[in-house]
Formats: sequence, structure tokens, C-alpha cells
Amino acid sequence: MSKRTDPFLITAADPVAAPDAGADPWIKLLPSGTFSTRDGRGPFTAGDADQLQAIIARTKAHLGQTQMMVDYDHQAVFSAVEGVGGTAKAAGWISDFEARADGIYGQVAWTEAARTALAAREYRYLSPVFLTDRSGLVVRLVNVALVNLPAIDLAAIAARAHLTQKDSSMDELLEALGLAAGTGKAEAVAALRALQDTQTAIRAAAGLPEGSDGTALVAAVQAAFDRGAPDPTQFVPIDQVTALQQDLAALQASLAADKAEALVTAAISGGKLAPALKDWGLQLATADPQKFTAFTATAPVLTATQLGSKPRDAGDPDLSEADRQVMRQMGLSKEAFVAARAGSDQEVQP
Repeated sequence: MSKRTDPFLITAADPVAAPDAGADPWIKLLPSGTFSTRDGRGPFTAGDADQLQAIIARTKAHLGQTQMMVDYDHQAVFSAVEGVGGTAKAAGWISDFEARADGIYGQVAWTEAARTALAAREYRYLSPVFLTDRSGLVVRLVNVALVNLPAIDLAAIAARAHLTQKDSSMDELLEALGLAAGTGKAEAVAALRALQDTQTAIRAAAGLPEGSDGTALVAAVQAAFDRGAPDPTQFVPIDQVTALQQDLAALQASLAADKAEALVTAAISGGKLAPALKDWGLQLATADPQKFTAFTATAPVLTATQLGSKPRDAGDPDLSEADRQVMRQMGLSKEAFVAARAGSDQEVQP
């Protein structure tokens, strides 16, 4: 959970050098390590190189696409404080930051007016505004000002009052969202929208109308818990239903195979189907028992030659392989089968 931040003013130890006409200079914004203000506030901690980099990262995230303003005497701060007044003219704009061994530096583009004032020594010092947590750890930079008397009580009190009023509500919002202190507006808005989307999804799942408040959401969730597990007399687990369906299908397939086997065996024993066609008969009888029954009902009784039998002696018949298969399927003795076959052969004699 993030901590609430408080702003403080501090004066840089070194005066600002008069700018050259060349490239934008680098100015020191914040010292490294632990430090205190000249009026006794602190100690504050900016830390080592890694902590300085973190301060820069949070500062850039807060600034977004804008540059950090350098103002005069913190007047950009005073202009928003009731009863104090002031203007918000810029003395320069900081376009980049750099962590060095002795602190954080910023590359500044001075305005012509500021260049003139610095060259004339009308302004000499920098006073950055930064945010800290309750332990005094620096969170991020706010801005920096050109000043001459930065330790005046009015400056410190006015800046502190303004920034506390401005940032405290934002800090509380960031804390409620679980975001770190100094998180930018864009990230906070994204977190809020994600929270709204989650609430909308919960309302839809609970069957609540759009705009239902948190109390209604809590009541819907509690009601779902109160309903508890489903009534076992009214519901069956889906895996058990699937298993029953699979068992039923297997039983039906087994019965169909048994019925087909019986139909084909009867057809072969009755001389309605040649043993060589048994596999075909099983396929047809399994797929469509009625069609197989219709076929065997109209089929003529096959002769011994058609059944594939060899010539047999009437006294001691020589059974063919087909005869032996039919005899085994019907469970007949050799004598009973010969007698049954003799009767069938007599029926088909011309």
C-alpha cells in the first residue's frame, strides 16, 4: 500500500551559473543521500543511484508528455493559493533528467528573460519542490524555481499548503487503487476503468441491472453462497451422465452384435446363406436387422453344391468344412446334422 506524500522546498547549495549561448545546460535539482533544509526540516533521503533513477522514473511518469517548468520564486505554486497571488511565468523548461553521484540533474532551456536575469545576477539559486513519504524518502520531483530568498517562511508554508491540498486527494485515490505514490493520471484512470469493467461483469453474471451499487453486488454474491451445493435429487454430475451414456451405447452395440450373430447362424443353418458370406451377413444384420431378415425370407434354400459341400456317401457322409461350421454353430451332432440336411436336400429335389 502506498504512503501519503508531503511536499517540501529545499535550496540547492550551489548558485545557478550564468547560461552560455550554446547548448542547454544541466542544473542540479536534488542532492543524493540524506539531507536537511537550512531551516531545519528533514532529514530527507534521495538515496543512491538506483533510488535516484526511481525518482526520475516516477517524475517522468507524472509529467507525461510535458516538460518540467522552472518558475520564478515558486509563483506557479503561489498563483493557485487563495490569498497569496502570483504569476506562473516560466523561467525555463527541463527536457531531460540524469542521475549522477551527487544527485539528480536536469537539462534546462532558459527563456531569454531568465538568461538576462541570471547574467545580471538578479536570480542566483534553485529551489526544487519534491514529494516524500512519511519516512522522509523522496518520491518524485514536482518543479524547481529560481529564487533569491528560498528560506522565507511564506514561501515554504504557501508551497506546502498548496501542494498538500492539490496532491492529498490524488494520493488517497492512488492508495485506494493500490497504486504507488506519484503514479500518473493516465495509470490511475486506467485502473479506475478496469475496476468499472470488473463491476460491470459481476453485475451481468449476477443478473443485476446496470448501475446496481456495491450493496446489491454483495447481496447477490452472498445469496449465491447461501444456496450452497445443488440438490443431489435434482441434479446428476455431468461425468456420471457421460459414463452412463457410454455404457448404454456399449450395451446396445453388444446386443446388436448378438442379434446379428443369431440371425446369420440361423440363415446359414437353414441353407439361406452360404457360409462364405457370413461376414457380409453379419455386417448387414448388425446395420439393418430388418433388411437382413427380409433378404433371408425371400432367398431360396441353397443346394449342397451352392453351400460348397463335397459329394457324400449316403451311409457315411463326408461333411464339408461349411457343413462342419454350421454343425458347430447349431450345436448338433453329426447324425442329427446329416438327418436335417437330408431332409433339406429332399425339399429341393426336382
